[in-house]
Amino acid sequence: MQVALTIASGNSNTGPIPTTVTERSSCPTTCAFFEKGCYGKYHLQGVHWRAVSDHKRGISWDQFLSEVRKFAPATLWRHNVTGDLPHTFGDVDSRMVDGIVRANRGKKGFTYTHHVLNNNNVQVIKEANSKGFTINASTESVEVADQVMTEHGIPAVAVIPSTESRRFFNTESGRKVIVCPAKIHKGKVNCATCGLCQQSDRDFIVAFPAHGTAKKTVDEIVG
Repeated sequence: MQVALTIASGNSNTGPIPTTVTERSSCPTTCAFFEKGCYGKYHLQGVHWRAVSDHKRGISWDQFLSEVRKFAPATLWRHNVTGDLPHTFGDVDSRMVDGIVRANRGKKGFTYTHHVLNNNNVQVIKEANSKGFTINASTESVEVADQVMTEHGIPAVAVIPSTESRRFFNTESGRKVIVCPAKIHKGKVNCATCGLCQQSDRDFIVAFPAHGTAKKTVDEIVG
C-alpha cells in the first residue's frame, strides 16, 4: 500500500499540517463518488494521486507509519486528503489501521471513510476512535449521517449541495449540523485552526458543500 506524506501541506483548506494521500486501491467501489465526482481525480490532486496509485510517488505503508511516529506530541494531522482505509473486498484491514492507531499515540490524527459500515468496519472505526485516531464515516446526506451517529455511536460527516448557504442547521431529528468552517470562512479558517473533525466524541455533524471541478456532478448525487 503506497502513501504520500506531506509534512506541511500547502492546501488552503487544511493549512500547514501533515497530510497524506493513499493509493486508489484503498477506496471502496461502493463509494457514491468512485466513478464520478471524486475530488481526488482532477487537476494537480489527480496527477498526484495517480502517481501514488502507480507507485511512482510516495512511500510504503511501514515507512508511512514510521514517519507518523516521529510527529511531535499533539500534532494535528489529516490522513487521506484522497484515498481511504486499506481493505480486503470491502472489509477494512484491522491490522493496518491498528498500525496507524499505534503510530498516532500522543498525536491528533483524523480521517474519513466511505467504506460500508458492516460489522467489521464499525468495530475497526470504534476501536480507532477510542484510542485517539479519529475515523469519520462519510455520507451523502445529513440524515444518513444522523442515522449513523445514532445507530453506531461514531462521528459522521456529510457532503451537501454546493448551494447550501447556512452555517448551522438541524436534521429532521434535531441533531445539529455545522458546515465546514473552512468553506464558510475561506482564507481565515482551515483544518489547522479548526479541528472539529478530529473530535471523535462530538454530537454534531460536519457538512461539506460540494466543490471543485465535479461540483455539478456531486450536486446531482447528493441533491
